Amino acid sequence: MREHELTSDSSLEDLQNKSSDLKPVFDDTVINQNEIKNHIDELELSSNLQTILNTREQLKLLKATDIVFSKPVLMQGENAVIFPHTIVVIQGQAGTFKSGVAQIICSAFLKLPGCTNEHLGYSRLTFEANYTVVYVDTERNLKEQLPWALQQIQTKAGYQKVDHPPNFDYLSLLEIPRKARFAALNEYLKHIQQGSNSPLFIVLDVATDCIEDFNKVDKSMELIDLMNVAINEHNVIFLCLIHENPKSDKARGHFGTELMNKASTVMQVGFEKDSSNNDTNIIKVKYLKCRSTARHTPFYIKHSDTAKGLILADASEVSGLLNSRKHKAHNEDMIGFLEIQLGDGTALTRRDLLDKMCVEFSAKDRTIETRIIEIMDSDLEIYNQKGELCSLFKDTKDKKIYYSLKPC
Repeated sequence: MREHELTSDSSLEDLQNKSSDLKPVFDDTVINQNEIKNHIDELELSSNLQTILNTREQLKLLKATDIVFSKPVLMQGENAVIFPHTIVVIQGQAGTFKSGVAQIICSAFLKLPGCTNEHLGYSRLTFEANYTVVYVDTERNLKEQLPWALQQIQTKAGYQKVDHPPNFDYLSLLEIPRKARFAALNEYLKHIQQGSNSPLFIVLDVATDCIEDFNKVDKSMELIDLMNVAINEHNVIFLCLIHENPKSDKARGHFGTELMNKASTVMQVGFEKDSSNNDTNIIKVKYLKCRSTARHTPFYIKHSDTAKGLILADASEVSGLLNSRKHKAHNEDMIGFLEIQLGDGTALTRRDLLDKMCVEFSAKDRTIETRIIEIMDSDLEIYNQKGELCSLFKDTKDKKIYYSLKPC
């Protein structure tokens, strides 16, 4: 046995005192825990610095060329909605057919060339990029609900229900403990990437169920960082579905807040109200954020028992609903109008704004001013054309009152 044994409870001071005896055994290397830690920190710093320098060189090369922006891969009517290497969000209250919209988008990606089915106006821009759709579900049961949803995706894309399209993959995290879901998802996505060279369109339904706690910063950022790395290093698009807080337009938890910041396109799905403020069967799909384009105008859909799914709502039905509601000057409608009038950074005088709103809502000055005060005092969310959450701001300049939208 050696004269000096190393035990688990040996102190650093003891090791240093015995260094002369240990030198022959460790080839003149003296163990110093602080030195080892400092060396590791230096290696990590060196690695991070090298990454920054490499990225800077890539940016230098790109900066000196004509930048060619990516073309969209999915349109909705004439609007470019989804672009390569991005994160897309669909948010809404429970039961507002978020999953139904996501499924139709998947069908549009998978659509066979001869398929004549309509997909709410969604269409893949070109058939050159054959995306593999990966549908990740966390909520529906495995006996009926999820199999039915998957069946609907592929039959609406032109396949038979007995087909197994090679570019359609799917999984459920329902049976995985919540604490293990992020690791399981990460492992499966690596498995998919290793087995396929095609670009990926990954749907997380719902995204907050893929992590342990959507209110914790570290757990939220794990998934967001994973998506950011994936879209930058691989040909990947993420579509994240997320619930809104009850009686609020805000996406749920810290995860929802961060996701809104990182997303390129954010859509909100919700039932339209009638003149008595009751839900109708008309569903509004509103764009809260469009990073690559101007913010698109909303479009309207509804569920059809005949079609066994969502269809575009009839224009006359939508027009009748909106016109009947204008006379009530609901705050939600006024917010939409303010987003259009002020969302590009415009500031309007009180008189100009009131004149426009009185005409739009067939209302008097007093009614409009009351609604404006309610909007400024409420928690209702309002966005500019950049998709930034804003507040309605009132300012006085040259003895005139101006209204504008200011980012929160």
